[in-house]
Amino acid sequence: MATSLSLLVSLWPVVIGLWVLYTISVAIHRRYFHPLSSIPGPSFNAISYLPILYQQGILEGQLLHALERWHAQYGPIIRISPNEIHLSSPEYYETIYSNALKTGFYKDPAFYGPMEGPIKVPVMLTIISNEQHRVRRMGMNPFFSRKSVLGLEQIVRDKTEKLIGMAEQNLSRKGGEFDAHRATRALTVDIITEYAYAKSWNYMDLPDWGEGYQEAIRAVQTFFPWLQTFPSLLPVFGLVPDWVMVKLYPHFGKWFGSLEVVQQSVAEVKREIALGIKPARRTIFHELLDPEPVETEKNLAPRQKLPDAVVFADAVNVTGAGVETTGATICRALYEVLDSPEIAQKLREELKTALPDPFDVQAMSLIELEKLPYLTGVIKETLRLSPGVPGHLPRVVPSSGATFEGYTLTPGTVVSMSAWSMHHNTELFPDPDKFDPTRWTDPDVDAVHAREKSLVSFGRGTRNCIGQNLAMCELYYSVASVIRRWDDLKVHSDFGREDVKLVEFLLSYHPKKARKLRLVRT
Repeated sequence: MATSLSLLVSLWPVVIGLWVLYTISVAIHRRYFHPLSSIPGPSFNAISYLPILYQQGILEGQLLHALERWHAQYGPIIRISPNEIHLSSPEYYETIYSNALKTGFYKDPAFYGPMEGPIKVPVMLTIISNEQHRVRRMGMNPFFSRKSVLGLEQIVRDKTEKLIGMAEQNLSRKGGEFDAHRATRALTVDIITEYAYAKSWNYMDLPDWGEGYQEAIRAVQTFFPWLQTFPSLLPVFGLVPDWVMVKLYPHFGKWFGSLEVVQQSVAEVKREIALGIKPARRTIFHELLDPEPVETEKNLAPRQKLPDAVVFADAVNVTGAGVETTGATICRALYEVLDSPEIAQKLREELKTALPDPFDVQAMSLIELEKLPYLTGVIKETLRLSPGVPGHLPRVVPSSGATFEGYTLTPGTVVSMSAWSMHHNTELFPDPDKFDPTRWTDPDVDAVHAREKSLVSFGRGTRNCIGQNLAMCELYYSVASVIRRWDDLKVHSDFGREDVKLVEFLLSYHPKKARKLRLVRT
């Protein structure tokens, strides 16, 4: 026994030495002999995945800003990890993303797989196959179509009116202020749950505006960089009991509560379907559990029925994805408009012409709001500076290979682009950090078209954001209502431009130290 132990101890230096030699040999291969070795970029990125983890996990969501710095230093194509390159030129977006069904680029399993969590239930976001995604999405496309949004526009109208009423109560008091940060997130929760579930969660009625739900969604996403770098942690993560998670992070209580509500809704709709009960209005659960045939060019085609676990996961995903993204964009629009007296005055003048009564939210309609050029410019410019998913979205080069910026990429190489890089392209958007709605009202039609083609806040192609029609409706209503209602509204003095800086964990957020947007009257 003693001999075996001493032998084991004596072998440790050999084991460590072999590990060091192996690590050095891998690093040398990746840096000098890998197919991507000729592509410029930070040296350490070429040999390790740790720089990405450092930006995303340690610095918390700073990769989009690092990419901007690296492109400025190394050019339009950079190597950001041993097997991934990042492109900044908008011309490649169509090939990699918009036309992926034809070109064959597909989502990187190493990036999207861990987002499914330990249960490994693929939601629309994480399905790797473009064709499988197309079939799955076909079931929900009609539910979130422009036609459906216009048909249920009254939901957005009523919830926005409620928001304005609550803001009025707060602002009418002496020294009163309106917590726009939490209120807009509560607004988006109440809209998406009423729209998708036919049963609003009524977060606007809660004293804390349901803040725990949004904070829990953010907390879940902060795990992604660690699980993407160390996927073996996934099973361990799944073993942690819910009560331990709540103990460590109390906001998870609101998150787990929301999951129970969704599970109950799935069970309730299944019971109604079994009993043949016709709903007053079909919900997202009806669309997934009991889909109606979809009309094609030739006939009615049957749609895919999904297992309960998939229905549950997709419903949770749709709700969570539409809260922080839209709420943050509304806040950014309000900040940018109210921070500039010139922009605020110009927008108010346009709104006063279209909406004579500042108190009448019910008189608004999306179709009429969309006809207002300056309001549309404000919303597009906000989406440029505050996209819901600003960071890199990795895709895998198909078997045919690909060539970008003169470099040939072998099949299996990971390539990515980001909305943040495209939206800060100085050729298309001079002085890109400036908020300028006139970029979208420019008389140069060709210039505006080029900018619109590079505006990918919701993505583009068959894998774009399914909820963009609803999100745009919310943006138009909320921004128009708030700016039209008060002529003397301003941003609280403790909030500044440093507080709108973006970080990302797939979805966009603000740094933890950022202050929350509050509005006051002068």
